[in-house]
Amino acid sequence: MWLILCLTLFFSAGSANGGEQVELFDSDEQRVVATFANSDRFQQEAQQLLRTVSGRVLELNPSLDHVMIVKIPLAPPQRLKHAASGIDTEIAEMFVIMPKKAARRPWLILHTKEYETVVVEFSGAVDQLRASVQLPD
Repeated sequence: MWLILCLTLFFSAGSANGGEQVELFDSDEQRVVATFANSDRFQQEAQQLLRTVSGRVLELNPSLDHVMIVKIPLAPPQRLKHAASGIDTEIAEMFVIMPKKAARRPWLILHTKEYETVVVEFSGAVDQLRASVQLPD
């Protein structure tokens, strides 16, 4: 879990605002490889993923090896309510973790307005997001 926290803080600049950009981070290169304007399209994709949250990640320390991570600052912050997981909070920024090999489904690291970190699974597709950040299928 410390690795998740350290990685997200590495390229997190605090709470979301309209001026922050969407960032694409490659864990193999250990750097941000592309940035994009935080457009309505990214905001809609983020909202869609939040609507499909299916619960907390149950793995103690999910792997961040060989992944692409898309950081999307949410402007304005979005409410996430998932009663079964006891989640009811405002999400300020989202990190979509997409393994390069299909060994595991994508998952989310979420930062709340209260500076807490929530790690969740979701059932939505990331095809549109991958296209938006110019990643091959």
